[in-house]
Amino acid sequence: MTVVDETAVAALPLRRNRDFLLLWTGNWLQFFGSRMSGVCYPLLALQISGGSAQAVGLASAAAVLPQAVVQLPAGVLVDRWDRRAVMRWCALGRIVVLGTVAGATALGGLGMGLLLALIAADVSLAIVSSLAERAAVRTVVPAEQLPAALSQNEARGRIAGLLGGPAGTVLFTWTRWSPYLAAAVGAVVAAVNLRYIRADLRTEAPTRRRPIREDLADALRWLRGQRALRAMLPVVTVSTALLQVVMLGLVVVLVKEQGLPESTVGLVLGISGCGGLLGALAGRWFMARLPLSVLLVGGLALWAVLMTAMAWSTGPVVLGVLFAVMNLIGAVFGVATAVYQVTTTPQELQGRVAALSGLVIALGTTVGAFAAGKLLDAWGGRSSLLVTAAGMALTALVAGLIPAVRRARVPSSPSPKTTEPTEPTEPTRNA
Repeated sequence: MTVVDETAVAALPLRRNRDFLLLWTGNWLQFFGSRMSGVCYPLLALQISGGSAQAVGLASAAAVLPQAVVQLPAGVLVDRWDRRAVMRWCALGRIVVLGTVAGATALGGLGMGLLLALIAADVSLAIVSSLAERAAVRTVVPAEQLPAALSQNEARGRIAGLLGGPAGTVLFTWTRWSPYLAAAVGAVVAAVNLRYIRADLRTEAPTRRRPIREDLADALRWLRGQRALRAMLPVVTVSTALLQVVMLGLVVVLVKEQGLPESTVGLVLGISGCGGLLGALAGRWFMARLPLSVLLVGGLALWAVLMTAMAWSTGPVVLGVLFAVMNLIGAVFGVATAVYQVTTTPQELQGRVAALSGLVIALGTTVGAFAAGKLLDAWGGRSSLLVTAAGMALTALVAGLIPAVRRARVPSSPSPKTTEPTEPTEPTRNA
């Protein structure tokens, strides 16, 4: 694979890196469209079914199921094929899917079965495209600009989440099909942008056709040899699961225990979204001053403190500010762990390693959401938050006691091309 000329690109800031801007803007529009369509799918299911709560649950399940089913084969696909072609085909596929939703809705011919199939297809294509883009970033920007590039990608997702939901609901209220048409237009722009990226995003062609299980086994063998990544993955998964209690607990505390209207939940989420955006923009600043281990362990410890404060706080503004600080911290070490994973993973394993990590975290999130509901029903909002804070403090303590986590540092240059299970050059040896 031919990588873009490091010397030429390194002299340019990201705002003048043509390939990065084309990749970033096209995928930002796709992310924004995903947020618009994603928030409207349950509303559309509710309308089609005549107000059935079960239909809403089925629509949500159709959006979640691909996270478990598609991740691993998508990771293999991204590592085998030309990543530009993968992203373009995904964009074209989303144009067809979203256009079908918009057209069938406008004509009144959309049934629940077709809607569920289209939701699953849309989410699946978005997963594949996201994995391909994450692997491609390392090709279009030089190593020293990866923290800045991934910080901007994180900020892009936060902005899309902050604005996409409200924009989607406004469009849906205006006319049911318009959010999906707008999302399809974003996919059109992404497909066009990819046509003009100059960097070679192809991977090296395999010498023979291999079963998917062999490709996944390569990624697992490599991951087993990475002590820091192997240790950080369960830590991040547990902390993400615990966060589900906070997410659902806010609803219980505000609406059920404090008797406030449901609209206050939107206020809290709006305030917290601003914190996540600030954290994404500040991620590079923190990475330049603090090692990865401090960002991770310190962030978990601060989360435990903030959860405890939330348990004793009243009013949506205070809770929103506390949650915003939590989101800021989460965005910072989200950027840091993403940079670590991208820089330590060999280029030909990027898709598979990201897919394996994403699958484990997604399963943790699902388990956390299920357990959160049980815990909140049994203990109520305040007690559940206190129990979760204790769990987060214990997670931080365990993470701090793991030598590989304490020694983890982001390498100064990406890992060379290799599939052998070796430690990155590295943080853990030179610390």
